[in-house]
Amino acid sequence: MISEVKFFTEIFEDFLSLDNNFYENELWKSHSIIKLMQVSDELEDKKILEEGLKIIINLCRFKECGDLLDSYEIESHSLGELAESEKTLLGSILKAEFT
Repeated sequence: MISEVKFFTEIFEDFLSLDNNFYENELWKSHSIIKLMQVSDELEDKKILEEGLKIIINLCRFKECGDLLDSYEIESHSLGELAESEKTLLGSILKAEFT
């Protein structure tokens, strides 16, 4: 019987070893889902199947187009694009945090 920890460790290690290549990312996703389905009979907790699928899909979102994405970077804006009132507010927040 394979443990959940061992299974997830294997797919995470495979994910981390991928090159920045869209094709490899898609292959990893397919192989991970196949591997999950193959071990699903051996898993004690059947909820792990559902959670495993969610984890695999979420990891793929981090690596769209082969590049790791920073979710904070996607939603961030240049300081030059902020209005003066927003710059002032940001400045006061940073001063309060770091002084």
